[in-house]
Amino acid sequence: MSERSQVVVLWWGVAMAIAYSACLIFLFHMVPPPSPSLDAHEVATFYQEHTVSIRIGATIASWVSAFMLPILAVCAVQIRRQEKGRIWSALALVGGAMMSLFLVLPPIFWGVAAWTPTRPADVTLLMHELGMMTLVTTDQFYVFTWVAIAVMCFTSSPVRHSPFPRWFGWVTVWIAIMFEAGALAFLVRKGVFAWDGLFVFWAPLSLFGVWIIIQVRLLLRALTAQRLDREHGADVVVEAPRVPAEPASTTSSDSVVA
Repeated sequence: MSERSQVVVLWWGVAMAIAYSACLIFLFHMVPPPSPSLDAHEVATFYQEHTVSIRIGATIASWVSAFMLPILAVCAVQIRRQEKGRIWSALALVGGAMMSLFLVLPPIFWGVAAWTPTRPADVTLLMHELGMMTLVTTDQFYVFTWVAIAVMCFTSSPVRHSPFPRWFGWVTVWIAIMFEAGALAFLVRKGVFAWDGLFVFWAPLSLFGVWIIIQVRLLLRALTAQRLDREHGADVVVEAPRVPAEPASTTSSDSVVA
């Protein structure tokens, strides 16, 4: 996969991420999200008031929700370039594909909730809660991608222009740990661990955006340097060349020289 192709795929993912974020804020009205303490009537009223915008958001999200897949495909290519085997690149790619599912599903649930404003309020509440819980509690697959990237950051790179510096490994580990608090939203309706709380919604949302911005910037910088190296015929491998062993002496210690 050429560096130019990787840049195109990367920007494709970035454009999708921007569109998804705009939908989340301006069309779904989920930033900030409705309180978990709202009753069925209040939630039904919310969807009745925003029926059109939520359905438009669901339509756009149907095209852009899987924005992490192209971004992490480029990450996987770069990991494959750096690792000796294939396990970490495979883990990053599969983790990225699976995490995308839980970014795709919430807009579908919200769109269904807004599809029939006259349905019973309890049904609308169920779809709304399913969408919110899917968005904030599904931490299962993010960790696999981030562990793979952190390993690359903490491993000495045998190639030039790696997009995984050591400091970024610590950033990735920190964000991965912060994301694990999301599952606690199942336990409470109020406070920092509710689905609209600091540690379940605001911190993961902000840190996820920060992580994407940093990783994309590192990838773009590395891809530019890799392309220039290739165009100028520079060798990407920086490992020290192996020195051949000296041949063993064929003369025995007790040989007599005439």
